[in-house]
Amino acid sequence: MSEGEARIKPIAPGDSPDSDINDMLRNTESGWWQDSRMWGVIAHVPEALRGWMHLIVGTGTAVDPVTWELMALRGAYVTGCHY
Repeated sequence: MSEGEARIKPIAPGDSPDSDINDMLRNTESGWWQDSRMWGVIAHVPEALRGWMHLIVGTGTAVDPVTWELMALRGAYVTGCHY
């Protein structure tokens, strides 16, 4: 694997069989984050992405803060995103 190449290929907006996940990914691409790659990695586990999004928008989640931070760090690492 070359430097900067992710081992987990992010799901691109529109490529998920779940329309809600596609909407979330589109929002990360055009919204405040401006980059859907990290979110696309998390989207491989739709409930994790839903949990993370609920946490970010302040509606509560089943994902505890430590797991949330580990997901952020790992997702940023494998996609080459700055966090």
